[in-house]
Amino acid sequence: MPEKNNVPELMKIIVESLRDKKVEDLKVLDVRKLVTYTDFLVIGTGNNSPHVQALADSVAKLIKIPHVGGVRMEKDAVSSWVLIDADDFIVHLFQPDARKFYKLEQLWEDAKVIEV
Repeated sequence: MPEKNNVPELMKIIVESLRDKKVEDLKVLDVRKLVTYTDFLVIGTGNNSPHVQALADSVAKLIKIPHVGGVRMEKDAVSSWVLIDADDFIVHLFQPDARKFYKLEQLWEDAKVIEV
């Protein structure tokens, strides 16, 4: 398990923000040894579309750099899955059925789950 100080400070802030907004089943996976495009995956579940969108909006506000531009975010029309790319980590926010369908934890079963 990596030391807590080996994770990006912004990711710690985002994880805390998601917890404050009542994200469910929050997981942080260390994928540094598995992929080259990011270091961590933050995965969480919201109760419904408005909840997932509120979670995503709170993350986007924390990532956005003033006067530089937007946040790299992808989502479907009903916010069943929202992906936010923060370079060193990627945030995946799901509604419950979408999380069960995509099974990211199974896809990345070789990744270490870390505490943040």
